Amino acid sequence: MSAGAIGSPVALRTRDIADLAVTAGYPCISVLLPTEPAPRMTPADRSRLDDLVRDAAQCLVERSVTNRSRLLDKLSDQVDRASDEPTDRGLCIYVNRAVARSFRLPQPVAPRAVVESTFATRPLISALHRMPPHLVLLVHPTCAHLYASEDGGLRPVGRHEPFGSEHSIRVPGPRQPAAAATRAEVTTGFLRGVDQLLGDYRSDHPSPLVLVGPPRLLDEFCALSGNLERLAGRVDDRDCATILDLALAGITAVEAYLRTRREDALALLRRAAVDRPMDVASGIEGCWRALGRRRPAMLLVEEDFIVPGTTVPGRGTPGGAPAVAEVHDLVDDLMEQVILTGGQLALVADGDLAGHDRIALVLRH
Repeated sequence: MSAGAIGSPVALRTRDIADLAVTAGYPCISVLLPTEPAPRMTPADRSRLDDLVRDAAQCLVERSVTNRSRLLDKLSDQVDRASDEPTDRGLCIYVNRAVARSFRLPQPVAPRAVVESTFATRPLISALHRMPPHLVLLVHPTCAHLYASEDGGLRPVGRHEPFGSEHSIRVPGPRQPAAAATRAEVTTGFLRGVDQLLGDYRSDHPSPLVLVGPPRLLDEFCALSGNLERLAGRVDDRDCATILDLALAGITAVEAYLRTRREDALALLRRAAVDRPMDVASGIEGCWRALGRRRPAMLLVEEDFIVPGTTVPGRGTPGGAPAVAEVHDLVDDLMEQVILTGGQLALVADGDLAGHDRIALVLRH
């Protein structure tokens, strides 16, 4: 998936959230808009977007932000670009002195314009947890194709064939003693080439992976592959007659994988609460304070949990913001800090963390 620092709305990548957190600094402008899917932004959506931009501009005036004309020019440029592009169900625009980014999302967002010390990245985090970018590796005896999910579809990003030249592969007859050994050698060589293709791509795109192919061949591939981290599932290629079947099979496997990940996160929290309760923090203030002392392992948050308020006591306000910074969501900022310090996130269903005030942080040993 491609994404530029400045340009039209792009497909979301995991590292984009960390990039936005790193480049935060007052004032950060976040404009969030639910949109109608269309080949080009509808006039009604453009009108609502213009209203939100005016709200952001008024906020900059009221807070006497210097050089606001330059910020508004960058924001206007993002709006114009987004208006000429296809829309999905949500649009997020982020602008500050160092950043101008836009993202279209497959889910609606609450309309708002926010000016704070950090960007409102919660919609991006939610989108990635509902359906993160993933890879589909289709393996056949004579070729392998690697696809990346993009905007609800698949894009080819690599292929490997055992026929590396125009010369034929010579295989002994089935009754000759060397037939089985030659078959194993040819198959192993082919699959090692496939694994190298996969490893090279995943070094820059560490996404969940779905394997598709004949079960026996996938068994052999899994036995030798060194790049099966975040394996979301395996699919028999007989269930994929078309490219649409392939895409839907990948989405189904990833959805099941994400459900398992959420269950695993809750199990991790339960074990930690019993075995090492000193490594578990609950509630928004408790999690913030624990993060200031220790490195995080896993932050669990109920999906609809939002805590507007002021900057948590004891934590500085970045980028020259006012001494007491009003923020639209303390949970949003906490998620960003967990990402920046190497922790994992798990969004769980409302009610799953009732015993932890809707948010819990498991710290590293």
